[in-house]
Parts: sequence; C-alpha cells; structure tokens
Amino acid sequence: MSIIRASVLKTLLAACLSVFVLSAQAQVEASDDGKSWTVNIRNADIQAFISQIADMTGKNFVVDPRVRARDVTVVSTKALSADEVYELFLSVLQVHGYAAVPAGDIIKIVPNTTAKQSNLPLVGKGQLGGEELVTRVIPVENSPVEELVPVLRPLVPQYGHLAAVGSANALIISDHLDNIRRMEAIISSLDNAESEDVQVIKLEHAFAGDMVKMLETLTPQTASRRSKAKEGAVTVVADERTNRLIIKGDRITRERMARMVRSLDTPDSASSGVQVVRLTHGDAKTLADILKNFADGASAAKSGSDGKAAVTSSSASSGKVSIQADESLNALVIRAEPGMMKELQSIISQLDVRRAQILIEAAIVEVTGENAKSLGFQYVGGSDESGVGAVNFNNAGLSVNSILQALATDDPTGLSLGDGVAVGLGETDSNGDLKWGALMQALASSTDVNLLSTPSILTLDNEEASIIVGENVPFVTGQSTSTGSGVSNPFTTIQREDVGLTLKVTPHVAGLSTIRLELEQENSAVKESSGEAVDIVTTTRKLQSTVLADDGETIALGGLIKDDIRKVVRKVPLLGDIPLLGFLFRSTSTSRQKSNLMVFLRPTILADNDRLVEMSREKYMGITALQFAVNRDGELEQVVKYPLPAQVENVFDGRKPVDQAFRDAYEADHVAGEEEAEAAEAEAEQ
Repeated sequence: MSIIRASVLKTLLAACLSVFVLSAQAQVEASDDGKSWTVNIRNADIQAFISQIADMTGKNFVVDPRVRARDVTVVSTKALSADEVYELFLSVLQVHGYAAVPAGDIIKIVPNTTAKQSNLPLVGKGQLGGEELVTRVIPVENSPVEELVPVLRPLVPQYGHLAAVGSANALIISDHLDNIRRMEAIISSLDNAESEDVQVIKLEHAFAGDMVKMLETLTPQTASRRSKAKEGAVTVVADERTNRLIIKGDRITRERMARMVRSLDTPDSASSGVQVVRLTHGDAKTLADILKNFADGASAAKSGSDGKAAVTSSSASSGKVSIQADESLNALVIRAEPGMMKELQSIISQLDVRRAQILIEAAIVEVTGENAKSLGFQYVGGSDESGVGAVNFNNAGLSVNSILQALATDDPTGLSLGDGVAVGLGETDSNGDLKWGALMQALASSTDVNLLSTPSILTLDNEEASIIVGENVPFVTGQSTSTGSGVSNPFTTIQREDVGLTLKVTPHVAGLSTIRLELEQENSAVKESSGEAVDIVTTTRKLQSTVLADDGETIALGGLIKDDIRKVVRKVPLLGDIPLLGFLFRSTSTSRQKSNLMVFLRPTILADNDRLVEMSREKYMGITALQFAVNRDGELEQVVKYPLPAQVENVFDGRKPVDQAFRDAYEADHVAGEEEAEAAEAEAEQ
C-alpha cells in the first residue's frame, strides 16, 4: 500500500514539475503590436502543453482521448506572436502524430491517421503556408492528371489523401498546407503549356483530309480529332475548308511532324489527270453544268483563303479544271488535279443514281342528267273579210304562225311536227277556209350520261410528263369572198387546236412513300351547234394544283356539281291567270339539268424494275380481259375473233430473232440455189 502511494505521489510530482517548468519558461514579453511569448519546454505532458497554448492563443480545443504524450520538448530563443505560437503548436502535433482539425469555433485534436475522415477545411489558391491539415483542389491545365498521380503519391504522407478527377482534369489533396504548396510547385513545373501548343500548316498541293490519313498510317501515335490521344502522342486535325493542318503537341514532336508534312506536300508528278466517266442514270449535259459551277466556286474559295482576290471564271475549263459533256455516249470528260478529281468523282457517284419511276393514274368521272317538260295551247280564228286572231307560242314545237303562212302560200313543205304529242282541232267554211282552230302540244324528255376517262402515264422522278387524248379541231380565224375591185378571190384562214383530254404532271418523291405532284388537267369538248354561235363552240374544264399523296393512295383533286333548273311560262294576259281554266291559255316548259364532275388521282412509286414489270403485266391483263368472258362452266370463252396475245411478252413475237432451225433451213436453201445457178451458168458457157 505504501508502494502504490509512493508511485502516485511520484506521478503527481512529475506532472506538477512539468507544469511548473512550462509555466516558468513561457514568459510574457510586451511588444508594440501586442503580446509575445518565448516558449521553452522539456519533456512536458502534451495535455498540459495544449492547455497552455489555449491560454496563449485564446482558442478552444477538444482533445481526443487517444492523444497522449509525455515527452514534448520545444526550444525557442525568439519571442513569438499568438499566430506564431499556434503554428509552433501545429508543428508539435505533427511531430507526435496528431493533427488539429477546425470545426467552427472549436479545434479538435485527433490522431493524424483519422484526420482525413474529419471535416478538413477546403482552402483556395491564395492561402499562405503552414502546418494546418487542409484539403485543396488543384486544377491541371495541360497535362493529364493520371500522369501526375504516380509522381506525387510518394510525397503525400500515409495519413494524407491524393486522388485524380479525370473529367475535370484536377487533383484533390488532403495534407499539411506547406506540403501542398510544395506539390503545387512540382505540378507547375511538370504542367508545361508548351507541350500542348498548336501549330497551323497551310498545304499548297496536298489535300488536308488525305494528309491526315497518311500521317495516321505513318505515325501510329498520331491521333485525329475522332480518337483519344495517347501518352506522348500528337493530335492532327484537318481544316478542309481552308486546306490547312492543325497540329497539337509538344515542341519536338510538332517540329518533327511539320518536317514530314512539308516533305509530303509536293506537286504531283503530272500536272493533271484526265478521266472519262460514263454515266448510268444521269444526263451528261446537266451534270456537267453542275460540276462546272462547283469547280468555279471551289477555285474562288481557295483564292480567297490565300488572301488574294477571288476571281470566279465563267467556265471551269478556264482554270485547272476542264469538264466536257459527250451527249452521244452520255459521258463526262474531266481534267483536274487529283484532289479536285476526287471531289468531282464523289459528287458524280451521289448524283448518278437510279431514279424512281412514278405511275400516275387519273380518273375523270362525269355524270349528267337532263329532264324537260313542255305543254302549250294555241288558237286561231276569223276570216279574210273580218280579220284573223290567234294565240301563238313558239316554244312547244310547231306554231300556229307557221301553219297560217303555209296555208296562205299553199306550200306545206315547211311544216313538220315536232317531238311529243300534237293535237289539232278546227272548222272550215263552205269555201274550205279555216274558221277557227286549236292546237295542243305536249313533250317530256329525259337524258342521262355517264362519262369515265382514265388516262395514265409513267414518268421519272422530277420529270414532267403529258398525255393528250382528243381531236385536232379547225377554227376559222378569217375569211374573204371578194376583193375591192369586184374580182372574186375567196379565202379562209383556220387555226387548229387540240380538243379532248390533256394531263400534265411533274412528280417529286418527297419521302419513302410520299409524292408531291404538280398537276395541270384540262378536259375540253366541242359543243353542239347553236344558232347564235358564229363558229364552233367548245367547253373547257381545267384544273391546276400541287398536292401531296402517299404511294398507291387515291385522292380527289377537285370537282364541279352543277344543278340548273329553268321554268318558262308564256300566257295570254288575264286569260292565262284564270283559275283552273288558265292553263288553256298558257304554254309552259320546265327543264332541269344536273352535272357532276369529279377528278381522282392515284400515284404509284415503281422503285425497281421488278415492280415495273409486274405493273405492265397487270395493265395488259386488264386489256386482254375485255376479249374474253367466263361461261357457265367457269372457263374463259373467246369473245373477239382475233384477240390479243395472252401475255404482254408475246406482243413482240414478230420482232424476235428467228430460231436456229429456221436459220439452218434458210442457209441450206440458199446454198442449193447458188449451186443451181452455177450449174446453169456452166451449161450456158458450154
């Protein structure tokens, strides 16, 4: 028991002695700007040292229970301010394996092994040095951060932290502020901007796009803008608009790459090349004009990019590019430098493609109907002595006026009964003269007409096509029967015009299955002769529009619905208005004419030859079907005596080459004829 008491007393004595020594050596000295301390301690307890620092600096400390040390020694001969005392305190903590972590107004003293999991303060670039444990984010301007991590890792203590953020190209470091400042200096020396300088090289003869491909093949470390640069690689980008190369990398690699580019950018061995391009689908003359305009524009752009005056020639053949069209072979003759030749060939390959064909089927449907009714009564009475009176109407056929004229002239040849019912009544005197007479006529007519026209036409995409079905009718434009001197010199001038059905269409394939159609449809006809017209009268119905339609879809373009009702009443004044009996003194005609006209259209895209052949066979089958009929047994029966061939391919049988058997027989007959002729000549000579 006495031994334990002695040990406790010894420990308390040592602690009190250390506090006494610490207190004795921390002397306070006055200065102009505040207090200062000279700190000299030997083998002091760290808990007492922390308490003394709190008194000096006025800071609040929370000490982790794991913070224990009894051999703290500090030797100082210079008076220190409060901030300098706190920096000295941080150095002592680092030496003994502890760290100070600020947390608001309180500073936590913890082992440095767990300090990085605490809320370390995040400091910026302008922060001064010191032993404070902080976290700093360092952005890297030029070098990849993945390359710097292996270099900096040994400089970070075990309780520190170092990580790379590739997306932001930055480093995150948790360490003492002085050590972070040292690593910043190392990063600054390694992250040299010269390694990522950019150099622009203007090409004189070669094409920038081809040069990049060549450099990638020659130097595997060359990266284009589409690939990721590797370590020590150089990036080369082609500016095709100005025909320049943009090289990014370190100075030595850029100089080596520039020397290689200059050695490759040499004139061609031949000044230009000539090629003949046979077109498959396009038109040589049209395509030549397009290529000439492109070559002129490219030459002008190149001249402008060199800083010279850009002069555009009127023809591509005036410069280094010559393009001529051979219409007989549908070919292009091109002379150009290899770079321009490649661009022209690319344009030709994209323009010389098979165009789709479009079948345009139109249907013009016209339904007309006319109903007419007429009923009239006419009267006549009197004599030559007392006079004649009559009720005459000429809108119901035969009129009383024409009958009286025939009787007066004794010439009945001009009289003729019209259509319908005509009933006449009358009485004559002893001399045979008409005393009075009455004439009643009635007529009802009905006319129905259905007209269907279905023109169709096949054309290429973006090509106008037209079809005309009708007659060429002459129209009189002038005539003369005699001259001014009385000498007969008759003449008549005429002008012929097409009358019938006309369809003009220009299709444009707007998508995979959509067609834009520019249409002009006209339907004209010669009208029945009229007594009032001087010459031929024609009727015209015209439609002009631009529509969109899907492949194989039937659409209505437009139409006309007309309903004309006419009622004409002719009557005797007063007598015609008498109820019930008034119809005996009236002539009434009623007509109603209806006309319905509609135009339908169905476009069909024929993208390939198989669909074209299938369509041709279907159309021909529709024609041949009109020459056959199905009998009661379900078999085809010929209706026309000489029908068309059953298949469309057989239409050209007469134009097919003869078979080999016929050729052999023909040659044998020809040889026999020559032998007989030679034998006859020999007999004649003998």
